[in-house]
Amino acid sequence: MRIEEALAQAMALLRAGQAEAAGALLGRILAVAPNEPDALQLLGMIARGQRDHARAAELFRQSLRTRPGQPHVLNNLGNALLDLGRTEEAIEAYREAVRLQPGYGEALTNLGLAHLAAGAPAPARDALELAVRADPRSAKAWSALGRALRGLGRLDEALTAFRTSLAGRPNHVPTLHNYAVALRLSGDAGEAARILEACAAADPNSAEIRYNLGHCQYDLGRLDAAGAAYREALERAPGYRDAHDSLNRLYWETGDSRYLASYVDAIRSDPADAGLIADLANRLSLGGRADEAAALLEGAIARGVDTASIRERLGQAKAALGAIEPALDHFRAAIDAEPASDAPCLELARGLILLERYGEALDAIAPVRARAPFDQQAIAYQGLAWRFLDDPRAARLNDYERFVQGRILTPPAEWGNVEQFNQRLESVLASRHLTSRHPLEQTLRGGTQTMGELFDRPEPEIQAVRRMIEDAVRDYIAALPDDPDHVFTGRRGAGFRVAGSWSVRLRRQGFHLNHLHSEGWISSCYYVGLPPSVAREDQRQGWIKFGETGLGLGPREQVAKAIRPEVGKLVLFPSYFYHGTYPFDDDAFRTTIAFDVVPD
Repeated sequence: MRIEEALAQAMALLRAGQAEAAGALLGRILAVAPNEPDALQLLGMIARGQRDHARAAELFRQSLRTRPGQPHVLNNLGNALLDLGRTEEAIEAYREAVRLQPGYGEALTNLGLAHLAAGAPAPARDALELAVRADPRSAKAWSALGRALRGLGRLDEALTAFRTSLAGRPNHVPTLHNYAVALRLSGDAGEAARILEACAAADPNSAEIRYNLGHCQYDLGRLDAAGAAYREALERAPGYRDAHDSLNRLYWETGDSRYLASYVDAIRSDPADAGLIADLANRLSLGGRADEAAALLEGAIARGVDTASIRERLGQAKAALGAIEPALDHFRAAIDAEPASDAPCLELARGLILLERYGEALDAIAPVRARAPFDQQAIAYQGLAWRFLDDPRAARLNDYERFVQGRILTPPAEWGNVEQFNQRLESVLASRHLTSRHPLEQTLRGGTQTMGELFDRPEPEIQAVRRMIEDAVRDYIAALPDDPDHVFTGRRGAGFRVAGSWSVRLRRQGFHLNHLHSEGWISSCYYVGLPPSVAREDQRQGWIKFGETGLGLGPREQVAKAIRPEVGKLVLFPSYFYHGTYPFDDDAFRTTIAFDVVPD
């Protein structure tokens, strides 16, 4: 039999599902022609079908070494590399396939999916827009494009992409699932829950479907149903970290005695799960139980469970207990384990600032600033170290008078005056505060916070205030000084988008710990309802303050600016500015809206 005939027969066997016979025939071909590229790539496909992804990748590479210009083999190589978790290598393989064959729809789709796996929705969108242009009937490409657009916050476009995909395959559960997630994010939790319940019936083993159903139930005020959905997710995937997190957030905020029990049960079953151990330790530290967190983590290390996240959380627990020098050792160990990780570098810088070792702190910050120039925590720590070193760059970076701006927003005439509009808005917001306690990982104390994206809610009052706020943000950005070299003003571009929005309701003696917003560029506070005590100029009750950090630096702390709240006032400022509030002594609620903005 000639090699060409043997290859055709092997392909026919593969199509018939006879992989073993096809593999035997391909082995005979390679015995005669060891570098036959088609035989190598077909064997790679068989290996991938058997989930031997490493062997598949090597066979595809052997085929490409013999015959380099094979776009379909590069596409298959990308698939094998993605299966191995080698995302960046997969992206390069797909890019080369597209370079060799422009308009290669399947490779463009896979390139977009690889970018999504890497957490990069913008390049994913670019690739997937080309994919749907190359093959407008590809339901897979449209569904992936929907995911990319959802990741960029372009929910209307994402919903359209998902609907286009579903027109081609109406009952495709993964696409329906992703469509429902986008519906929920756009404010339609009811329809999203209906779709997710159908998806759960069609795919009873999926933990992720039940996890997202839990979010919908929460949004709808069905807290018991939300907890049940999160628990069902964990029954199917006991190590599902996001489900543990959401369930225990709910338990904490509702005062449920089962708080943290799911972590304990899961770790008892799998004592080597470093992620869950680190997550439990973090919750213990946040709840003021740093000694228990440290004991948990030291026990894990003694058992040989020693990862970057374990070391980072142990450093945080030690720092909370006042053992700063030992904490620094653990942060350095975390950096050694994952040199490209920013979080332990920032924790190291924090500890060094506490010890007044500002030059070393700047050295710890430098790699983070190089990797992530707009990391808000890194910028804040850099400015703090500069201030203590009397570096003039500190004043330019933290120009409170120039960058902190407040103004009263006037509603459209049909809503009445400022007070009337905000009374209606406060009533709507009150219905969204469903829990009894603050989220443990957030900075408010003595109050509650809404869940989900507030500005995606459909209520007319919320949409009206969103439009008012977006107009004010445009004015604020337009008035920024033209200084492209400044880390804040230099990010100004053609537009912006909201990266997160929520409402906070503080009660008597409630306040915000000093903090910054790590995910933003411009941050905010809009005052909806206020207690009478905020009018007391001499006490500053309920006022927002800037400049005082959350590090507890004692005499080194300073309040650079404070603003008295007024109903209808919007305050905007750089996200890297430390800010907090003074507590107030009043029975009335202090109701606010907050959001972050990033350049579009």
